[in-house]
Amino acid sequence: MAPKIVSLLPKSGRIYCEPFCGRGNIFWCAVSQGITYEKWWLNDTITIPYFRAIKEIGNTIEVPECSRSEYEKHREAFKSGDQTATLLEPFLTFGGNGYLYSGFRGTRKGGVSSSGYQRTLRGCHRIIQRTRPRLSSLDWETMGLEKLGPQDVVVIDAPYPDTEVAAYTDETVDYVALVDTLLSAKFRWVLCGYIHPALHRLGEPACATDVRFLYFPDKKDGRKYGEERRIECLWTNYAPDKKVKRHPLPTGLRASIRIQTDAASLSFSALDAKIDAGLQTVANDWNALVPYLLEMNRRLSAPGRRTDLRKGAPIGLTWTQWVESKRHKLHRSLRSVQRLLRGRTEASRNWKTRPHLTTACREVPGMMFQMPDSAMGIAFQMARLILEMRSRSRNTTSNKRRLERLAVHFLSIAERRSQQRGNTSFAERIGIANGTAGGVTLTM
Repeated sequence: MAPKIVSLLPKSGRIYCEPFCGRGNIFWCAVSQGITYEKWWLNDTITIPYFRAIKEIGNTIEVPECSRSEYEKHREAFKSGDQTATLLEPFLTFGGNGYLYSGFRGTRKGGVSSSGYQRTLRGCHRIIQRTRPRLSSLDWETMGLEKLGPQDVVVIDAPYPDTEVAAYTDETVDYVALVDTLLSAKFRWVLCGYIHPALHRLGEPACATDVRFLYFPDKKDGRKYGEERRIECLWTNYAPDKKVKRHPLPTGLRASIRIQTDAASLSFSALDAKIDAGLQTVANDWNALVPYLLEMNRRLSAPGRRTDLRKGAPIGLTWTQWVESKRHKLHRSLRSVQRLLRGRTEASRNWKTRPHLTTACREVPGMMFQMPDSAMGIAFQMARLILEMRSRSRNTTSNKRRLERLAVHFLSIAERRSQQRGNTSFAERIGIANGTAGGVTLTM
């Protein structure tokens, strides 16, 4: 994407600034294509040591052949701040993702060679010497971007909302504050990202491009190395110096933008009514509610000083209280809603870190979800498992045991509720003499 981004930039100006420069892919490309600025400013809370190492030893470092032994040696040296290890980190690690976040890249054919990487470092050193950029590792909110003017350009390639890639997460950036800064900016800017409710106030992106997204192992969900397709979007607050080719937005993205804009334009009462109306069809399509739920979460999770977001909302109303107030229509708990929005809201991220798995769940190894706490939830899991056993011919002993455990848990909850109400036992009412699954023959 670097050439695409550079094509949108003014060809000259006073200050070029990158608050999240990473390893400088956009910066190297911009300078190489002849863009000229009086001053250059590169900032990143993590990767600035890489640029300092290029400046000091980039013209003298000897890049070794890629091997497991070199990886292990320099991974240890990196812990003590060794500059050679810092420069070799993108070369030796998978996807250039770093010693702390990915393993050895391997020796398969393809990719950059040691001689090619060494030439690259030499070229980067020459660029650093020529441009003499300011290097800083500040939080973007303390950089004083509001002091920049019309002759300055800020390129923002921050961690995207709803993504988590190695050292950075979407929590690295307060996107409400970032969008506020961009909307009031006197400087020119380019922002990279995916379509997301957090960015809806910026309007329609200038262009969108289909890209490959490389992801890394995740022990939590068992995901391995791989890639998927994403739509990368670019927003700007100025017209480029010359006409550039712009890819039209896919129809699906345009519809998503319209929905997000609609959600953001509603008053609190209208937003509340819209969600109430949507809850009537929630069983058919939960996804239709997601943009509105995210917008409500954003408003009710905003700090008290954000009166522009909370205007019209009852004083003191929290996201948790609001969701619980909808339970009679949702027929779902806060936990179910957080699972729907998993990773997209602060509360759902906090929920993921809670030690919420029950003993019953640990007794059912390999299940996709935790053991539900309600009889209806257990019945849903049982139905799902039965359909899977039928449609996929997975009538295995382990699945039968899982079904038995679900049945035991279902009966225990139903029995407990019946006793609390002083009613006849649930097992007797449904004609099962023995209230355990031991007497039930499970056949498919």
